[in-house]
Amino acid sequence: MGCDTDMIRTLSGLLETLLGQHEQLSELARAKKDALMGNDVGKLTEITAKESKLIRQIEETEARRIEVTKALLKQIGLPEHATLQELIRGLTQEADKRTLRDLAERLGAVVMELKRLNDLNMTLLKQAKDFNDFSLDLLTGGNEADYIYGNPAAANVRRYQIFDSRT
Repeated sequence: MGCDTDMIRTLSGLLETLLGQHEQLSELARAKKDALMGNDVGKLTEITAKESKLIRQIEETEARRIEVTKALLKQIGLPEHATLQELIRGLTQEADKRTLRDLAERLGAVVMELKRLNDLNMTLLKQAKDFNDFSLDLLTGGNEADYIYGNPAAANVRRYQIFDSRT
């Protein structure tokens, strides 16, 4: 059974839009990495706001893509929960298959790169948090409760403080 050519074009257009949106998100993730490494909180806030806006756009595009995909799956006679790859296999026109397969592969590659960048940024954030915690412990003398409830052998280790927390 043939598919509506306009719907396939619509799906291709939506996949291209998603590809572009995810590429923009990857660029923002790279900029976020630079802002994290440069400790630029203002830039980080700006990037996060842009990311939030772009994520809302991606959600809207993805919702439309799901609608079109479901309609195409129905035309082909596949179940509604079938994957994009199953949809592609169900198409009859080889050109449509190639176009959709290419877009799906490119989108998958961009999503994997985005995941890698997000994982790196999470690691950088954790390192920054750990460094800040360490710096605060140095400035404030750490947790005084450790001297009371901690290991007695560890209590003999002298902590150096920049500020006297008792004054």
